[in-house]
Amino acid sequence: MNPDYNVVTVEALITAYDPILVLLSILIAILSSFSAFGMVERNISSRQSSQKIAWNLFAASVMAIGIWAMGFIGILALKPAMPVSYDLPTIILSVLPVICACSMVMWLITQQAFNYLRLLAAGLLLASAISLMHYINIAAIRSNTVMFHNAGLVYLASFIAVALAIAALKIQSQAIQQSQYKFITKKHIVSAVVMGLAFSAMHYSAMKALQFIPQTPDKVIDGLATNTLALMVTVMILLLLLPAIIIPYFLRYKQLINTVNEDAARLHAMMDTSQDALIQMNAKGDIVGWSAQAQGILGWTNKQAVGQELANLIIPVPLRAAHKKGLEHFMVTGEGPILNKIIEVEALHQDGHSLPIELTISFIKLADGFEFNALVRDISQRKQAKKALIIANEKLAFQNQEIDKRANELTLAASVFTHALEGIVISDAENIVIDVNSAFVDITGYSREEVVGQAPGFFQTDRHPPEFYSAMWQVIKSSGQWAGEILSHRKNGEKYVAGITISAVKDAVGKVSHYVALFSDITLQRVHQCQLEEMAHFDALTKLPNRALFADRLNQAMLQCQRHHNSLAVIFMDLDGFKDINDTYGHAVGDELLIIISGRMSDTLREVDTLARIGGDEFVAVLNDLVNAEDYKMALKRLLLAASKPITVDDVVLKVSVSIGVAIYPQDDADADILLRHADQAMYMAKKAGKNCYHLFDSALDDAVNLKLENISHIRTALNEHEFVLYYQPKVNMPTGEVVGVEALIRWQHPVRGLVPPLDFLPLIENHAISLEIGEWVIDTALSQISQWKNIGITLPISVNISAYQLQQADFVKRLAILLAAHSDVSPHLLELEVLETSAFSDINYIITTMKACIDLGVQFALDDFGTGYSSLTYLRRLPANLIKIDQSFIRDMLTDADDLAIVLAVVSLAKAFQLEVIAEGVETVEHGTALLQLGCKLAQGYGIARPMPASDIPTWLSSWQPYQAWLP
Repeated sequence: MNPDYNVVTVEALITAYDPILVLLSILIAILSSFSAFGMVERNISSRQSSQKIAWNLFAASVMAIGIWAMGFIGILALKPAMPVSYDLPTIILSVLPVICACSMVMWLITQQAFNYLRLLAAGLLLASAISLMHYINIAAIRSNTVMFHNAGLVYLASFIAVALAIAALKIQSQAIQQSQYKFITKKHIVSAVVMGLAFSAMHYSAMKALQFIPQTPDKVIDGLATNTLALMVTVMILLLLLPAIIIPYFLRYKQLINTVNEDAARLHAMMDTSQDALIQMNAKGDIVGWSAQAQGILGWTNKQAVGQELANLIIPVPLRAAHKKGLEHFMVTGEGPILNKIIEVEALHQDGHSLPIELTISFIKLADGFEFNALVRDISQRKQAKKALIIANEKLAFQNQEIDKRANELTLAASVFTHALEGIVISDAENIVIDVNSAFVDITGYSREEVVGQAPGFFQTDRHPPEFYSAMWQVIKSSGQWAGEILSHRKNGEKYVAGITISAVKDAVGKVSHYVALFSDITLQRVHQCQLEEMAHFDALTKLPNRALFADRLNQAMLQCQRHHNSLAVIFMDLDGFKDINDTYGHAVGDELLIIISGRMSDTLREVDTLARIGGDEFVAVLNDLVNAEDYKMALKRLLLAASKPITVDDVVLKVSVSIGVAIYPQDDADADILLRHADQAMYMAKKAGKNCYHLFDSALDDAVNLKLENISHIRTALNEHEFVLYYQPKVNMPTGEVVGVEALIRWQHPVRGLVPPLDFLPLIENHAISLEIGEWVIDTALSQISQWKNIGITLPISVNISAYQLQQADFVKRLAILLAAHSDVSPHLLELEVLETSAFSDINYIITTMKACIDLGVQFALDDFGTGYSSLTYLRRLPANLIKIDQSFIRDMLTDADDLAIVLAVVSLAKAFQLEVIAEGVETVEHGTALLQLGCKLAQGYGIARPMPASDIPTWLSSWQPYQAWLP
């Protein structure tokens, strides 16, 4: 390079660019790309090949001219310091390679197989054409300079052109594939912008690589002036691009209009041929569209329906308010619960009847509001078909159920026949066996082969005469069934009792077709039944008739007396001394004694008489066919003698006797129960008479019993009316004067008789249930009184008399515990139970067990009226009592009767020996007390100390009580 030349680079000219022309060149590149890509859309939508070629060439020409114009205007945008002109033929020549390249590129991007390889080829081709056009345009520059290019920048410009061209073509190809039916798309615009920038970037990058070397500055340059050429090119390009942009998009718009019209025509044709009716409504609910199918379903013509409010036309009156409310709600909130949902409703037909329809309402948002579309389908036939189908299914299901039921019944019948424990025999109308089950084989021993085809004679035995079987078949023929018992035999000859049911099976016309016999071996049941009957009617120990069988035989005997006009005797017997033997030697010996005596007494009676055992040692008998008194008296003497004979059991000689009560019928004209009760009452009279004798019932005895029952009734009324009260007699320690307790004594505050002492009513209820209630009342009242005295600062133990009958009750301990728990503030040791000495030994073992259980609860025991019984020292030692009370009968005369004094001394000594306390009752004078103290007895009660008094008087007495000076130490 000559160093005298001035080198002017492109950088020196950048400030000399015309910015308007630069922007114009870029805009022309973008517009030409946008126009060309729009023509590509037309190419794709065209159906004829000639149209496709024409649009392809048109698009290529528009893009090529736009590229050429961009490049040339970009060159014109330079304002160099030296004069520049342009060679017009060279400029025109530069557009040809771009047109060819653009035609190839436009063709490539409209192909379905436009892959990445073709994309790369299109980008290289387009970039190459642009580069060639650029350098041809550079060659058209006429100036006094020598132009040089920077190779690196040239390569960079080429790379930019290729990359951006590929990107623009890729975006455009996606726009064609995805959005070919849209008027203008975002990708369409983006691809045009990227392509325009690709052209511009390549051009201006290449211009940056250009260098100018000035030559002779005064040399005249031929060619077109810059301003003239720029104006000419711009006008030509704009005139070309304007229709190129407008025409494709106008055609595109027209195509879209045609498509919309075609779609609308198809929709209306489809709706007119569809089974669904289309009803269109405006935002007010007025009908604006009414398809032909709507007329077919609902009756109104298009002319009649359009303009009417939908709610008033087809919606039933009850639903109109809800429809209008829903429409108003939608207009306010844009929400509709039934929009775009299929619902079933009733619609009104033009003729007034209602029909079921499926209704689907959707809405379309328009520029000026909303429009609603309603699809209506008549589902009357579907409803009817569904109903018919449901009925058919129900019938079919019922039939299937019946079939299954019948099949199950047959299966069950077959299973029952096979597995039944009862024998089953099926015979035909001629009573010939056609089948038997396994149970038949097991019961009879006959195999199936042995009996099939035979008459069922294997059931018959000699026990039943032919008349029995004839009568049986008569019943079967008349009623269709017979049930009973037959004594049959097995194949091996063994007899058994068969419980059998024979039924006649009839066909559809009522004629007997088969006989079915079900039977089972009930031999063991009959044996058990006999055993149960024996247990129900006979005493298990003695094998004598029991109470139930005796009652039946007594009734039969009474009927026989009435027929034969004779008499009978009802005898009630109770063994004397049996309880002592039973307690002493045990139940086994007692049972053996009962067996022997029952056998002896039974032997003394006739076969027509009945002897029965009805209780532990109680027997009853009925003597039939009595003509005179001597008949029964001889029998009674034999019974007395049989019972009194000594009996040896286990080398022990035992002796008892019997007390007998007798009632004679019909002289005692009563029913069976009263006769037995009368005999029982007479037996008690025999015991009172000294035992080992008999007593004949009389009416006076019955009157006494009735009086006793009446008195018990009065006593129960007194208990219910709270007429009983407790009086309390103090007990003291004579040497110290201390009050050690009180004894509770019951009184009857009778509304008429006044205060009744206990001896006037307690004997009447001895061993009666009412005595238990009164005894429990006494304990409860005593505990309440202890609590009341405790509340005022008085602590006094109370002793309560209790009968052996009450003490021997199985629940006595439990009920005592309940009473103590009900008075939880009372210490149990303040309660003392007094038991009569004689009653304590009635059942010594049981009494001791009960007393210990009570002591475990905390209560105390005392033996009352000690010395009047026959206490064994062994028993006395075993009794868990802590106090002995000397009976007042010994105290009263001890000062004058040496025997009574000796008894008192013996009792006191006995108490000391057993380490028991002793108290004397019936102390009426100071002298009695002094004598007792000398004998060693310190505790006493009696009239000499205090009479029994109401509970309210005890506090006053306690405050005034002063012991006798003679008793003090």
